[in-house]
This record gives sequence, C-alpha cells and structure tokens, in this order.
Amino acid sequence: MKQLVDFLPVLAFVGVYVFTDIFVATAALMATAVVQLAVFKWKGWPVSRQMWVVIWVALVSGALTLLFQNKAFIQWKPTIVYWIMACAIVVSRYVGSGDHIQKALRMLVLPDRAWAHLTWGWGVAMLAAGGANLAVAYGFSEQAWVTYKLVSAFAIPVVLTVGSVGYLAATGQLPDEEAMEGAERQ
Repeated sequence: MKQLVDFLPVLAFVGVYVFTDIFVATAALMATAVVQLAVFKWKGWPVSRQMWVVIWVALVSGALTLLFQNKAFIQWKPTIVYWIMACAIVVSRYVGSGDHIQKALRMLVLPDRAWAHLTWGWGVAMLAAGGANLAVAYGFSEQAWVTYKLVSAFAIPVVLTVGSVGYLAATGQLPDEEAMEGAERQ
C-alpha cells in the first residue's frame, strides 16, 4: 500500500497525460502530491525529508508550469529532485548526524570505506539521473519524456540497489547472514 502511495503522483501524471495534455497532467501531479502527503499523515507514516523535497519541488515547478504555460518547469522537476538528493547524500557523509546511505541501509554492517564508495556511487548516479532527464526532455518528444519519467521512477531505485549489491559482492564486502542478523538485533 505504502509503495503505491509513494508512486501515486507520477502514476497520476502519466495517466492523466495519456488522455489530456502536459498542463492538465501537471495539475494532477500537484493534486496527488498533496493527497499523498495527506494519506501519509492520516496513516501515521513518517514523511521523510526526501518526500518533502519531492512535494515542494512538484508544487513549485507545477505552479510555474501552469502559470507560464511552459512545460520546461515540470520537465526540470526530476532533475532538481535528483540533484538535491545527490548533494544531500554526499554532504551527509561529511556534515551533520551521519551518512544518509548508511542510515537507509542500516541493516548492513560494512566498513567505512564501503560506505564511502556507496555514498559517492549513489551521489554520482543521482547526478547522472538528473542529466539523463534533461537529455530526454530536450532531445526527444514530450511523449518520450513522459514515458521516460514513468520508467525511470521505478527503474532508478532498482538500478541503485542492484548496483550496490553488485559492488559489495564484487569487492567481497557483502555481509553474510550472521552479520545481517546481528545488525537487525541492534
């Protein structure tokens, strides 16, 4: 249920786009972002900083898109979100209460060097995802960009996870079951 709610805005955007245009789809994205937040609050689910960033960027870029009738604002939304996330991931390694990647993958017990590599890998991947979004937005049709937006919303987390596991396995740092069980008890 929670995963469906996580993807509700992008699904609404693409679904509405199929039957209307990018401006009505943008309004649907904005509305479902607010609904998404309301559902999280109603269910008592924690609203992460990442979700707040996504919602605010969606509302601001969506409002600018509708106000100026310019699709470029909504097309930049994923790039802005990815780049903010890239900065947050890398900066968290050096400032504040700790590493975002280490907190997200707290069930893993890894040496500091592995956490550093994962942090930089995810940061670079987020920068690349933002760049890829712009390349598709400006290099292909609007319809191709909308399709890319849908596919990338589901694919990027999978690619990052598989890439992380691949890196850990290739470097012999993938924790065994015993280490994982010890981390879960903590």
